[in-house]
This record gives sequence, C-alpha cells and structure tokens, in this order.
Amino acid sequence: MILFNEIDTSKNSFEDDFSSFLQQKNSINDDLINSVKDIISLVRKNGDESLRSLSLKFDNLDVEDFLLSEEEVQRSLENVDNGLLKSLGYSYNNILSYQSDCFKSLNLKIHDSEIARKFRPVKSVAMYIPGGQASYPSTVLMAAAPAQAAGVKEIYLTTPSVNGVLNDLTIAAATIAGIDKIYKIGGSQAIAAFAFGTEQVPKVDKIIGPGNKYVAEAKRQLYGLVGIDSIAGPSEIVVLSDETSNPELVAWDLMAQAEHDIDASSVLISSSNQVIKEVKEIINKEIKQLERKEIIQKSLEMNGMIVKINSLQESTSIINSLAPEHLHLAYDHNENKEEDNLIAGLILKGIDSANSFSDYVLGPSHILPTSTASRFSSPLSVEDFLVSYSYVSLKKSNDPEKFNDYIEHTSKLAKAEGLSAHAIAAEKRIKF
Repeated sequence: MILFNEIDTSKNSFEDDFSSFLQQKNSINDDLINSVKDIISLVRKNGDESLRSLSLKFDNLDVEDFLLSEEEVQRSLENVDNGLLKSLGYSYNNILSYQSDCFKSLNLKIHDSEIARKFRPVKSVAMYIPGGQASYPSTVLMAAAPAQAAGVKEIYLTTPSVNGVLNDLTIAAATIAGIDKIYKIGGSQAIAAFAFGTEQVPKVDKIIGPGNKYVAEAKRQLYGLVGIDSIAGPSEIVVLSDETSNPELVAWDLMAQAEHDIDASSVLISSSNQVIKEVKEIINKEIKQLERKEIIQKSLEMNGMIVKINSLQESTSIINSLAPEHLHLAYDHNENKEEDNLIAGLILKGIDSANSFSDYVLGPSHILPTSTASRFSSPLSVEDFLVSYSYVSLKKSNDPEKFNDYIEHTSKLAKAEGLSAHAIAAEKRIKF
C-alpha cells in the first residue's frame, strides 16, 4: 500500500506543509558540489588519462578510444527491431518539422533598411544523453532536431555505458538523426571533457541534454566557459483535476511520470475528494503489473504529493510556486479563469493531451525546465542553437534627415554622460 503525502488548503497546517515540500525539492548538496569540482579539475589537468580512469571507476568501461567505431554502430542497429526504427523515424520527422516551422516563424526580417536583428547558428554542440536506470533514445531526437533546424554543423553525442555496454536504441536514434560522432563517456567527466576539450574529445560551444545530479552540477559549474541549455533536475508533473476528470487516466499519468526515477515528482492537485480517492485506489491496484513498480512507489512516497483544494481557481498560486516541468489540466472546460497565467515548461490541456504523447511524437522538445526554472527559462528549441546579433549599415545619403537626428540626439546624450569623444565622433559625420 502506497503511503501518499497529502495536504489540504483548508487546513491550518497547509502553508507549513507546502513550504516543507518546496524546500525538500530545492535542497543544496555541498558534498555533490565538491565532488564534481574535483572531477572537473582532474579532466582539465589530465584530459583523456582522467577520462579513462573515471570511466572505469563510474561506468565500468575500460577503453582506449572514446569514439564509437562504425562497426559498433552497425552492431547496435542490427539489434534494434525494424518497427522501433520506424517509430523513431516517425518521431524525428515530427520534431524536425515542428522545430523548422519555429525557425521560419522567427522575425528574421529587418525592421529598417539599415538596422536589423540577425541570427547565426552555434558552431558546435555536444548532446548528453542519459544511459543509467533509464536510457532515453527519444531525447536524442528531441535534442538533435532543433539543432539541425537551426543549422548547427558540428553535433556530437555522448552517453554513458552500463557495465561497459551502450544502449542500442540510443545509437539507433543518433543514426536516424544524422549524428555520426558518438562518444561513450558519461557523468560530470563527459561535461568537463567537452567544455575543455581533450586529446580525443572536441571542445564545443554549447552542451545540452539532461542527466543525473552530477551532470547537472557539472553544467552549472562550467557555465560561462561553455554554453548550456539548462540545469536539469528530476522530472516533474502536476496534474490539475476536478470532479469531471477521469480518475483512471489521471492515475496513469501520475505513474507514467513517477517511473522515470525515484527522484521524479508527481503532484495531483484536485478539487474533488472522490477523484483523489479513486486515483489512489487505481494506483495501488495497477502498479503491481508494472516493470518499474518499485521505482514508482518510492517516487510517489518520497517526492509525490496530493493537494486538496476547494476550487480550481485556488490552484494558481500553488502551481506557480511549483512552476513544474509539466502541467496537465486534466479537464475539458474553462472553469479555471487563470489558465493563461499558469507557469510551467509545458502545459497540456484536456484529458486527451497525455504527457506521453509530448514525450515522444508531438514535436515540441521534451527537454524542459525543471526545479521551478520555468519561471525564467524555456523548453529546448531551435532558438537555443541560434545566436542573435545586431547589424548596422548606415548611409547618410539614404535618409539625411534621419541621419541628422541620429547625430543630434547621440551628441546630447553622450555629453550628458560626460563622454565627449562619443559626441564628437558622431558630429564629425556631418562633414563627411
């Protein structure tokens, strides 16, 4: 029997209970910080030598060459069912199409004949793909497609092994996405390798993709030396329901999120006692048939929560405090008037909008901000691989009146700031 954590907004203890839950989710581990710092230092100083020793220590991988050979790639492809290859291709095409359309919708037109905002793609990117308790070949597609839509020329993939063995589906997904340089390195040492560059591993401009807490911490420490997409924490979902919600589908959506790992967070917010009751019953009944039932149970008990509210309108402040990775509005009407003000990395509206669909085939990337980062961060998209810059090409003869306005107002503002050379540099343009 699962011991659900339950709180109720009508009880006096709600604020304290909810604060404790938030604090638990956002705790800082000093030992982790120091451990990752030491690993980064080793890779920076010793390059491939440290990569080999760390890979042997953490991944039980003893290799001379970190780059997968063509023979290794082919062996992986032979191990993958043709039906799965077809599904990977279907998913990739949907994602690439969506991200390409996003690129086309960017305002790339100059607003003035002489002044413009332009974009260039990032030159090189390393994609980190998890390979531990759960390997996610779908993440390869979600990361690669927006980079390719943006026009990135150098895309590398790195993924850890499990007892020296890489996930065949991950390799297959990389092949479908057109990535031909795959590295068998994992953990914070992989992040450090691509940030600094080693004898075998290229230095890149940006590192993307989710990973465990060591990977996330390495990205945090190395940001600035290298670009990153985000600092990913454990996966999260908040399901908002009322008396019209289907308890069976709600229960399965919560379990689907919880099966990622024990640190995943599945939160049910509901105005219906009956829905809450049925959801709990269904989970306790159906969990027994699942391969990852132990993980699901631990996830729900350690990091899950059921929040009883009086009305859907009451949910807004709770949801925005959580600012979850995924938010599922599991009802089919518009009772919640604050819908447009809700904060989440991905909002799924209506009971048919299963998070499972968005994880695999819809198009928007499932690499999303976690740990309340959706307050200030966006899902991975084509824009993450574009660098914007301003472009100026003025000619006085094109519009002399506007040009004189530039001179006049620039001069006044520069003098007001005590920057006389700025003013004179502008005024000199009158003569030439």
